[in-house]
Amino acid sequence: MESDPVRDLNNYLQGHPGGNLTRYLSWAMNEDGPDHQRTHYATAKFNGRDIGFGRGFSKGLAKREAAERALKYLNSIPVESLFS
Repeated sequence: MESDPVRDLNNYLQGHPGGNLTRYLSWAMNEDGPDHQRTHYATAKFNGRDIGFGRGFSKGLAKREAAERALKYLNSIPVESLFS
């Protein structure tokens, strides 16, 4: 099965020892550039804080990159620190 960072991020948050934390995850999506060559931007947010940013030539690529970075960030800190 191919790696899916968005699914992995959701699984990480669902399996957190403190309980299911997916309700704190949200996404901000933007795009710019000409219609024939759009660049998409995604920001993963946890409890209102930016935790991962991505960009790509599709919404999916941008969101996957943001999810990868968010997961790396969440693995490097105690998630509880995002509530203070």
